[in-house]
Amino acid sequence: MRAKIEKTGMNGEGLAYLNRKPFFIPNALVDELIEVEIVEEKEKYAFGKVLRVVEANPHRIVSPCTYQEECGACALMQADMTYQKQVKVAHLKQALLKYMGHVDFKLIKPIVDNPNPLYYRNQCKVPVAENHGRLMGGMFSAKSNTFVPIETCIVHETDVEAMKHAILRVLNKHHMPEFSRSGNNGIRYILLRSFKQQVQCTLVTGEETLNPRLVDDLMELEGLVSLYHSINSDRHSHEALGKDIFHIAGDPNLIIYINAIKYQLSPKAFFQLNLAQATNIFRKVRNLVNEGETVMDAYCGVGALSLQLTNKVKQVIGVENNRFAIRNAKENALLNKIENIQFICEDAAVALLAYEEPLDVLIVDPPRSGLDDEMCAAILSKQIPHLIYVSCNPTSLAKNLSELKKGYTINSITPYDLFSQTPLLECVVDLVLNQSV
Repeated sequence: MRAKIEKTGMNGEGLAYLNRKPFFIPNALVDELIEVEIVEEKEKYAFGKVLRVVEANPHRIVSPCTYQEECGACALMQADMTYQKQVKVAHLKQALLKYMGHVDFKLIKPIVDNPNPLYYRNQCKVPVAENHGRLMGGMFSAKSNTFVPIETCIVHETDVEAMKHAILRVLNKHHMPEFSRSGNNGIRYILLRSFKQQVQCTLVTGEETLNPRLVDDLMELEGLVSLYHSINSDRHSHEALGKDIFHIAGDPNLIIYINAIKYQLSPKAFFQLNLAQATNIFRKVRNLVNEGETVMDAYCGVGALSLQLTNKVKQVIGVENNRFAIRNAKENALLNKIENIQFICEDAAVALLAYEEPLDVLIVDPPRSGLDDEMCAAILSKQIPHLIYVSCNPTSLAKNLSELKKGYTINSITPYDLFSQTPLLECVVDLVLNQSV
């Protein structure tokens, strides 16, 4: 059947209505007329597949990735960057209208472009499986456990891809098997993080010990400076890393520099995977704070943003409930000989309410789920003059802003394209305490 695409779904798919039922159709763009095959139909919605584009959107391009349709991770790769940015900002506006009612869209600044729409990810989590008798990296197809072998992923940095291939060659040389759920052994994932041709690798396997000769051969690879082994024996786990992770060779940490601040990162430490855009966000937040202020950075992780502020403000208090991240954060402060900072391992709301000294600025950078009710209540209760919200999810951001507007006024919303080829969007929101509060 034929369908006209009317909207873009939150996951980047095209949305059409057939007999008043919404059809979610990957790889379809707004205003396109397509021939569609029904893949799955439920009572209130259905999923379809593009068979042929009859009338194309003028922003449609030939995807530079031959695996895009099978893989599904880059839902907007068949569109040019102008269209991609329009989709992201439209999602932001829709979320704000849905949860906040009237919003002055003039508050939304122009989106900050990703300087590298391809080859920008400096880290990856690659599932591994056998393909024609040899181990190969790939991806699990969207919304399934179907393994898609991928020779080269063009959103990964070239250093990451080169190391992935080198590691696979070593694993194949030593006849490492793919993960077996029955035997609970074999390789499951390769995790990589790179900076300036220095790479940290974590091999995730079932219950087994790595052959010392395999380890030696891996450490002979040029650029591999840090090697870890994680055991994930949960057959049904959707997480890559297991509970146990062991440093087995090389340096314990990968060293990364941003604006002369030195970070040492363990495999469990979260760090932005697009360093160019992360640097732009850090610069934006730094410009929003004033000299001599006291700042609390909630959800601070390894102190990536916190440490960028220390040579401008009076004091920074970083808060994070992940003890591994806090340990890394404290190490990073010592590494840079920074003294006007402290890190607290605690729930953000609990730490904020317990902090008794005056705060000039509160920065929040929560996970995709956004701020919980307790944190929103704590923010409104403390009445801190200046609030900066760094968001990775327009929907949870809009939900939170609908509550925070009880005490705060939005000065500006600056969107950032960190994850080109996907509908994901980061924002920095500048808010000030209402005068009447």
